[in-house]
Amino acid sequence: MKCRAEIEAQDLIELDTEDASYLKVVGCSATLDLLRKYRKEYGVDSSQWPMPAQGDHSSLLLKEALEKQRGSWQFPYPHDELCHCRSVTTHKVDQAILAGAHTTEQVSRLTSASTACGTCRPEVEKILRWRGLIK
Repeated sequence: MKCRAEIEAQDLIELDTEDASYLKVVGCSATLDLLRKYRKEYGVDSSQWPMPAQGDHSSLLLKEALEKQRGSWQFPYPHDELCHCRSVTTHKVDQAILAGAHTTEQVSRLTSASTACGTCRPEVEKILRWRGLIK
């Protein structure tokens, strides 16, 4: 089964749960360089790769793909819509986070989530914390 992590129209990392040597990468030079580095340092068996600790978009995508491949991926917010006041989807918020919005203020500026009543702000923080971007 293919496991994908992506920033739409920018970067894609695809791994396979059955064939750990399978890798598909489309993206910027940072993402391509990261995957080249991992293959060189850790071999072609992605099931043996360590989780990246950095917070850049390439590392966040690789971590997501590895967690999906290993069956440990569990997104912290289960609903499709995160901000009901502004009708902002959870997917849009997560895409903004992956693309570099690493604070609640940046997420709000890019998506308009939590700019009305603010009750969804803790959910945005939860996703940022889960992605390892805030403590």
